[in-house]
Amino acid sequence: MRHIARAVALALLLTGCSTYSLVEPRRTAIGDLYTVEPQIAWSAVRMGKMEIWTVDGPSLQELAFIKGLRDGEPLVEGKARDKRPQFKKNMTASDLMEFVVDSVSMMGGQQIAAKNLRPIPFGNVPGFRFDLSFSTQEGLEKDAVVAGAIVKDRLYLIHYSGTRAYYYPKYQAHVEQIIDSIRMQ
Repeated sequence: MRHIARAVALALLLTGCSTYSLVEPRRTAIGDLYTVEPQIAWSAVRMGKMEIWTVDGPSLQELAFIKGLRDGEPLVEGKARDKRPQFKKNMTASDLMEFVVDSVSMMGGQQIAAKNLRPIPFGNVPGFRFDLSFSTQEGLEKDAVVAGAIVKDRLYLIHYSGTRAYYYPKYQAHVEQIIDSIRMQ
């Protein structure tokens, strides 16, 4: 996800847009499907179907919201289209875990391990959740959690990642509250 954040920030800089805006600690809409309630202030950058929140910077920790991928769309931008993993509306939770792992790999993640796939409610719809660990190309070890659901044939994901040594655990409880606060609009 770090490479996505870099690409988003670079694209916004090149187009002259401001990069980050403040997300207040109050109920906030994520696209047109659901809202969440952050307990602390975050900085956010938005582009297309992705919104990335961070407190200390995306290379340290980031909370990415993927807002409704359609059938055939990739999670990864900027690579040859035919080589990017693509979302399929009939994917199972296991398929979706593999889709995310393949996408993280395509963004430069190494030594990726996914585990603990389980069903969870995503607001009031059935969803899934799993844990990831990976290393960046620079060797930085990160942990992550992914939660999501397919709603009306579109994929909605929340992907939180941070450095294993400090930032992932520092904000993990806040992210758990955000996931638990999902309310469909």
